[in-house]
Amino acid sequence: MWLSLGLGGCLLSDEVCTSADTTYSCCVKQHLDDASRCNALEAEVRVLEPRVHPSTPRTHGTAAAVGTVVAAATLSSDGEIFAGKLRAAVEKILQECAIQANEAVNRRRRGGDPTREQCEEILKWDPSGKPVTRAMRLGQEKHAEAIECARNRLSQLWPGRFSLEQRYRHDPTTGQLELVSPKQHQESMRKNQGKDMKGTLVPDVVIHAKGNPLKTQFAYDFKFPCLETTLPTWSIYPQDSPYYGESQGQVYERSFGAALRVTPWEII
Repeated sequence: MWLSLGLGGCLLSDEVCTSADTTYSCCVKQHLDDASRCNALEAEVRVLEPRVHPSTPRTHGTAAAVGTVVAAATLSSDGEIFAGKLRAAVEKILQECAIQANEAVNRRRRGGDPTREQCEEILKWDPSGKPVTRAMRLGQEKHAEAIECARNRLSQLWPGRFSLEQRYRHDPTTGQLELVSPKQHQESMRKNQGKDMKGTLVPDVVIHAKGNPLKTQFAYDFKFPCLETTLPTWSIYPQDSPYYGESQGQVYERSFGAALRVTPWEII
């Protein structure tokens, strides 16, 4: 075990920190109740600047989501500053995972970025008669890789502060959330093909209070358009859903707080 004194008098210990930590992130881990003690180390935080999506107007500022969160947080209280820094660190990791998954799958499956014709190629038809395209297949593979990347990276940085693909039931009347376990979901699928799972929500990533997935702060979904020029969209709930006509993003915001899409090119 080693102990050292960082800037601002933060005592740093390898019992809490890993080799992946900067001095700042190590300090914050040990002072979660008063992260302001580590403010002198803030210069060590490096925020990833997302690449601007070709179809996103610059005036909206959506492509600079990570940077603006940190800038805005400096005007708030210490607790809100910590939330801003947490969000910036999480979003940096998630976008890096999206970039890694996108490049790895494209390289493995196509030898590089696919063309429009390859993306639109129909591979098969599902039981309901809808086409399954190569874009959909690539997206599924990239999603799985990004989830595993996020699991590994976030476990090192914020153990107990995140959930991946956790199923929730949201009561629109009270606004309360309820956790749905994998066992409950499997039992529902066995008994009635998941009919009582209608209306449940499964964000890719939820950031929450330590040890409490019901006290949510941010929700994120990975989106992998086959082409960089395709703007990622939230799904619209179908007619048989209790959220019929609403977008996935609208429902997530109401249920979890902030809801953002993570692509290899930006966070919006």
